[in-house]
Amino acid sequence: MSDRPAGPRCAALVGPYLSGKTTLLEALLFASGTINRHGNQKDGNTVGDSTPEARGRSMSTEINVARASYLDDPWTFLDCPGSVELAWEAQNAMLASDVAVVVCEPEIERALTLAPLFKFLDDHQIPHMVFINKMDTASARVSEVLAALQGVSQRPLVLRQVPMESGDHPSGYVDLVSERAYKYKPGAASDLIKLPDAMADEEKTGRAGLVEKLADFDDKLLEQLLEDVQPSKEDIYRHLTQNLRRDLIVPVFMGAAAHDAGVRRLLKALRHETPDVATTAVRLKLDPQASDTIANVIKTYHPPNAGKLSLVRVWSGQVAEGMSLNGVRVAGVLRLLGAQSTKASAAGPGEVVALARLEGIATGTVLSSGAAPPAFPALPLPKPVYGLAIAAQNRNDDVKLSG
Repeated sequence: MSDRPAGPRCAALVGPYLSGKTTLLEALLFASGTINRHGNQKDGNTVGDSTPEARGRSMSTEINVARASYLDDPWTFLDCPGSVELAWEAQNAMLASDVAVVVCEPEIERALTLAPLFKFLDDHQIPHMVFINKMDTASARVSEVLAALQGVSQRPLVLRQVPMESGDHPSGYVDLVSERAYKYKPGAASDLIKLPDAMADEEKTGRAGLVEKLADFDDKLLEQLLEDVQPSKEDIYRHLTQNLRRDLIVPVFMGAAAHDAGVRRLLKALRHETPDVATTAVRLKLDPQASDTIANVIKTYHPPNAGKLSLVRVWSGQVAEGMSLNGVRVAGVLRLLGAQSTKASAAGPGEVVALARLEGIATGTVLSSGAAPPAFPALPLPKPVYGLAIAAQNRNDDVKLSG
C-alpha cells in the first residue's frame, strides 16, 4: 500500500440537508479522541452548529471548522451546510480540501439531490468518498441505493463494505478488501468476528465487483483476473489509494453516525488514502514549493465581539501573526474547534486557520507574501433567486452590517 502522506490534511463533509453531516462530524471528533462525549443537535451541545441561527433552524448555516488528530495525524474537518441556498459556501470548502466525504441517506428517491454535488466534484477533479449514513433507518437494499447514486455520478462507485444485520438493523459489516467481519460496538472500535457462513457468497460477489472496477484502470490487474489470479489485499489497497487520489473512483462506506457505527472505518480510510496538501496544491495549479507564503480565503466570519475572521488554508510557507499578506497585516492566527479558538504563533502548509482582522480581504481571495498572488480557480457567485432588504436593529451595528 502507498505510504501515508505526512502533514495536516483537510476533509470537507458535504451532502444534502438532513443527511447527518454535523452528526458525522461529532462522531469523527469523538472517535478521534478530540472530544470526550458525543453531543447531539437535539440537546444543542454539538461542536458544530453552535451559532444561535444554526440552533434556531436546526441546520448548518455556515461552515463548521474542527481541528482534530487521529493516530497522531493532524486533520481539519469542514462540515458544510447542505441547504441549496448555501451551496457556494460548500463549494469553496470542497475546492480547498484534499478530499470530500459525501454524506447521504439510504433512500433511493433522494439520490437525485446529490447530482449537483457530484457534478461539482467531478468537474473539479476533487477526490471524494461516499458515506451512506443512517443505515439503522434504511428501507432499501444497499445495491439499490448504490445503483441510484451511480446514476448521478460520472465516476464509478466502488462498494467497500457489505452490511450485516441483526433483525431490521445493521449490526456490523464485512470489509470487502480484508474479507473480515466486524460487529459494531457503540463508543468503541468494532469487534473482529468470524465471517458468518450466510455472508460468504455475498462477500465473494462484492469483492469480485470491487476488483473488476479497479481492473478498468490497470492492465496488469486485468491480466491477473483473466488468468483467474486473485490480487493480494495489499495490492487492492494500493490500487484503491492510487485511484482515489487520481479521482478515478468513488469508494463507498456506510454506517450510522448517531450510533458511532462505521465511523472509525471511515477515519482509517481517510487516514491511509487521502492525498496530501502538496498533491492538492498541484491540482489547483499552485506551487507547493513556492518560497512565498500562499493561502486562500475559504470563508469570512463576523462573530459577536470578536471582529472579522478570515478562514484560510495555507498552501506554502508560513502564516504568522504580524506578517503582511496582500499588503494587509495579520492581527492574529487562530486554530478552531467549533466556537472555540486557540491562538497560534504561526501555521504551515496544509493547516486551516482563522486570521484576525484582514480588512478589505474578501472570501475567495488568494493571499501571498510576495509581489503578486498566484491565480486560483474562481467560483462564480450563484445567481440570486430573490431580493431582500435588511437593516440593523441597532444603528450602532451599521458598520458591522456593511462588513
